[in-house]
Amino acid sequence: MKKNVLIKLTLSLLLLGSCFVSCGNNNSSEAPSSSELTSEPSSSSVESSKESSNEVIDNTEGSLNHDPIYIYRPNNVPYDSNGETRDYIFLTPYLASKPTGGAVIVCPGGAYKHLSNSTDVDGDEFGQGVNNLGNQKESSSIASFYNEQGISVFILNYRTKALDSNINYQRILSDGTRAVKYVRYFAENYFVDPDKIAIQGYSAGGHLASMVLTRYDFEIDDPNYTKDAIDEVSAEPNASVLCYAVITLSGDGAHSTTRKNFISDESKYEYYSADKAVTSETAPTFLWCHQNDKSVNAEINTKAMAKALEEKGVKHEVHVYDDNGTRDHGIGIAQDYEEAKEWPTLATSFLKSCGF
Repeated sequence: MKKNVLIKLTLSLLLLGSCFVSCGNNNSSEAPSSSELTSEPSSSSVESSKESSNEVIDNTEGSLNHDPIYIYRPNNVPYDSNGETRDYIFLTPYLASKPTGGAVIVCPGGAYKHLSNSTDVDGDEFGQGVNNLGNQKESSSIASFYNEQGISVFILNYRTKALDSNINYQRILSDGTRAVKYVRYFAENYFVDPDKIAIQGYSAGGHLASMVLTRYDFEIDDPNYTKDAIDEVSAEPNASVLCYAVITLSGDGAHSTTRKNFISDESKYEYYSADKAVTSETAPTFLWCHQNDKSVNAEINTKAMAKALEEKGVKHEVHVYDDNGTRDHGIGIAQDYEEAKEWPTLATSFLKSCGF
């Protein structure tokens, strides 16, 4: 009886801790000031959940909260001296009601020109994004698949040209790596195991995911940015899901708009091509695409990445669909495509095989 009371008390305190992070002022969460951060992230909730492995965590209340989580502190955004972009760089949580500890950070596409999941600050059709609500095909639509299996989801709004005309790899990688670090640092508040965090992306968002997968050691070198304890946490994901992802920046067949917005230095095209950066230590990866995708060539992107993973002995799973020769791009969960519609189920199974 005492053990059951202790478990219930522990879980109640954890839920209360979660509320402090996800229910801040103005119905949003913010990265705390440096004085509020500790040098190391706590893992007490994960340890507690392991100790009470026979207990099922009920996070139903937390799963209903989709308020934005701002990953940078006020007036302290790398490569943004005026802090004007901060309010558009955030995570939207879709927490599992019965969490297993697994989490996936999802990056929508848009060629780094815009975000595919929402409208921009002026309400134009393709822009930076203001929310991740509804059933958006490259963001929130995947959440229910993962949530049903106990896997939590965080949709990432990262900087694009629609928000910052000076967009480049430094801003993009700052946001991508910071997102992983943030979720890992505050993992206990979301019932997430810090060793079960995956990165997922579509199209250009898939390129960002592949960069976090292979170039997670990216370092911010903006002298105007003050690093905090979150920056000291590893950005290395524990798995990845790459959906018709842009992989290579090299060669004539590369997706030119994505490449142009990411980096202008031709000498670095290969360095920022994920298939060239795979090592034997690269995290397990699930990949899928359509064979005849009109925008992102399957041969030099998904297939090339799968080959690199195979050569390095990395656990991976790849699916290249045809669907009657469709050339469609940006199809999200693909429920209107007879072959490809299986991918969310397969990706979920793959993540579960990785311990998620």
